[in-house]
Amino acid sequence: MRSAVVSVAGWLVVLSLLGTAGGCGQGGKKSKEGAAAGGAARADTCARPEDPMILAGVSGIYGGRFVATVRSDPKTWNSLVSNETTTSDITNGRLFRALVGFNNVTQENEPALAKSWERSDDGLVWTFHLRRGLRWSDGRPLDADDVLFTARVLYDPKIHPSTADLCSVDGEPFRFEKVDETTVRITLPRPYGPFLTVLGSLYIMPRHKLEAAYRAGTFESSYGLDTPVSEIVTSGPWMVAEYQPQQKVVLKPNPYFYEFDASGHRLPYLDELVYLVVPDQNTEVLKFRSGESDRIYFRAEDYAQMKAGREAGDYTISDLGMEMGAHFFWFNLNQRVNPRTGKPYVDPVKQSWFQDERFRRAVAHAADRESMARTVFFGLADPLYGPVPPANKLWYNDDIVKLKYDLDEARRILDEAGYQDRDGDGMREDPSGHPVAFDLNTPADNQERIALGNILADDLKKIGIQCTLVPIDFNSLITKLRESYDYDSILLALTGGIPPDPIMALNVFLSSGKTHFWNPEQEHPATAWEAEVDSLMDAQVAMFDQARRKRLFDRVQRIITEHVPAVYLVSRRGLLAVRNKYTGLRPSILRPWVLWSSETISYDPEGARRERARHGRG
Repeated sequence: MRSAVVSVAGWLVVLSLLGTAGGCGQGGKKSKEGAAAGGAARADTCARPEDPMILAGVSGIYGGRFVATVRSDPKTWNSLVSNETTTSDITNGRLFRALVGFNNVTQENEPALAKSWERSDDGLVWTFHLRRGLRWSDGRPLDADDVLFTARVLYDPKIHPSTADLCSVDGEPFRFEKVDETTVRITLPRPYGPFLTVLGSLYIMPRHKLEAAYRAGTFESSYGLDTPVSEIVTSGPWMVAEYQPQQKVVLKPNPYFYEFDASGHRLPYLDELVYLVVPDQNTEVLKFRSGESDRIYFRAEDYAQMKAGREAGDYTISDLGMEMGAHFFWFNLNQRVNPRTGKPYVDPVKQSWFQDERFRRAVAHAADRESMARTVFFGLADPLYGPVPPANKLWYNDDIVKLKYDLDEARRILDEAGYQDRDGDGMREDPSGHPVAFDLNTPADNQERIALGNILADDLKKIGIQCTLVPIDFNSLITKLRESYDYDSILLALTGGIPPDPIMALNVFLSSGKTHFWNPEQEHPATAWEAEVDSLMDAQVAMFDQARRKRLFDRVQRIITEHVPAVYLVSRRGLLAVRNKYTGLRPSILRPWVLWSSETISYDPEGARRERARHGRG
């Protein structure tokens, strides 16, 4: 066996001063700054792990709270069955931890519940060593039995969490075995390059709290929003203290959390982490500008007023660089029949256009991406021509088909394909005489996407295609996308997987994937090029060699842009504003921006003032 990651240079240092897992009375750190910030000593009488995680270079004071905003309530507290960012931003990393962690700044895997691991020379057998003395937030031991319980739920076909698709190779699951209380062996059916990345998305759940629900067949509804918050046991830095539907979620420190700062003080520093539930982006801005929230990831259209209000609002704006995500739209290529009605999901006339690659290429040529970047995002965005933006430096491929804005080329393609203006009204008809017109759905609460849709509709009108933008509420849109399939086209944005590895987008690229947007969950690939993408995605995940994986995924990106199942539009810059009263912030372009490392955030206005002065920002 050869050793894998054991520690991260400059980040993890094991300190002997913490002692063992017995109870102790070490209080929190005090300082003049702490008194000014309202920080007081926090008694730490809970058992300390024998193998704590020590964050070198991290220091802070106890007290205070941090307020963020979210645009809808979480759907569950159960991390294993969560599927949307409004839930996972709270549950994943904040409430629950995995064996392996991910550092959003360095974009590297690092130890978490597991302090170290090894793998066999053939890459099939991995042995993980959990930290000795880990405990859940109720003080019960967290050990190998919890890992095996989580794996049992993961592979239950009746539950089938989305992570299960990642935690398998060619449909074969990993084999989890308990070696002893703190050692777990995982055997893979075949080599699997992104194994550590995938394992970092499997958040361990408490066996002692959830096994009864699992045996009763109610696991998916367990840890629901109606669960008393005192019953929600966690392993991350936070516990749920309060939940008021459509108003707020309040988190409080987990007294048994396994991370400590360089001086031996248990994290997190804050007394509260609060999420205010708001209806839309405009309300988010209002909440921040009024001082009701401390962090906002904001739109380009808000940049001017946000910049002008920095001094009065006492906050700092950070340009985090280009996003890993993409704004794009696609046509509904689902050719199946609705079993309830016996009719096709998509009007056969429109389906004949959508299936025509010439039609899709012409539409792609009509999208004025430069104008979108300039007008919708005020220049704080770049045109995008493929599924992976340049910001993803490890996986981006520049050698793709770039169907740039060219109305003459769009018209030529349409003319040759038989889409012509047959009655002289300026709009095209198909070879059978049907007017070429379709609807474009997008979320009604997202002004940027509505603006993108309006520009696209204007662009298409210039080449004789009638596109009608129809904004609808987000839940209705998701129903169309995942269940009813009754739509023509949809404009959305992907935020980019975390970590930004192709494996995190497997459900998008595989024809059988639930989020293979244009034609999801195919029993067999509908096209030869989708079959080739399936083969390439399967092949690259079976490799440890990064360069070989990259070459195969480059080909995937090329195929997608050749056949145009989706039209990629722009990738915007990440703009973050945070109040000038916190230290320990580690901003990242990856969600959730600063709260990925919420345990290191310290409410310390005086310390933050000195820090700004030291860096010439004060």
